[in-house]
Amino acid sequence: KTQRIHIPFKQLIKKILSLFSFCSFKGFFMKPGKTELRLNAAIENRGALFAVLLDPDTSDDSALLKSGTMAAENGADLILVGGSFLGNFSLPRQVAALKAELDLPVVLFPGGASQVVPGFDAMLFMTLVSGRNPNYLIDEQVRGGALVKALNMEAIPTAYQLINSGKRTTVEYISGTTPVPANKPKLSMVNSIAAELMGMRYVYLEAGSGAEEPVPVEHIAYTRKATEMTIITGGGIKDPQTAAVRVAAGAQIIVTGTLWEKVSDPVLLKEFASAIHVKG
Repeated sequence: KTQRIHIPFKQLIKKILSLFSFCSFKGFFMKPGKTELRLNAAIENRGALFAVLLDPDTSDDSALLKSGTMAAENGADLILVGGSFLGNFSLPRQVAALKAELDLPVVLFPGGASQVVPGFDAMLFMTLVSGRNPNYLIDEQVRGGALVKALNMEAIPTAYQLINSGKRTTVEYISGTTPVPANKPKLSMVNSIAAELMGMRYVYLEAGSGAEEPVPVEHIAYTRKATEMTIITGGGIKDPQTAAVRVAAGAQIIVTGTLWEKVSDPVLLKEFASAIHVKG
């Protein structure tokens, strides 16, 4: 016959806490860091932000720096750096060059844990919540998480969602996932709700690099109504009017990238900035 052992409640609590005495609970509930707070304040002041995505896989050092400088001088609020491939040995040097020249946040937009390198102001610590590939739901996060901590890098918890854009994109191929159908905005909404409940503060609704069509405004509007997350959207945004419509639907950060690999136009950059900065 099994004998029950009675332990007073207070004694039980002390015992449990003693088992974790080796752990530091400082920062256990991750709060927004310096860069995230800076972005949030800028959104409050300008209505929405204009982010330019630089892909180190398609640009050499000088081209990357030139693109970043042109963006910073013509209305961009934020530089994102990243690509879909697994590694770039030049990335730390490229980031250092950008940081030396620009007075904008330079944030890592990683394609995987191998892209976590020092030098960034922050990174979007992303989970691909629109897919069901465990590698991008948790495995890459586990691989990269300890490194992020070791580098003392600010992480912005971000739900990443692929939305069908009319053709198969690089990120869809690399991630091995199926995007949310363009005509099913409530699916991206429920993904966003779940992500917010898990503690993610940003959501990136992505059509993909070189997308034929941008994320439909309904996806943005549904997520805006259902959550308090900061909404980023990018892919297929080829003109200022397309950007403005998505800001009106609730997007707070508009990302353009592939466009600037084909067009070097400071005037167009300023027009994008003007369309996005609805508060001036």
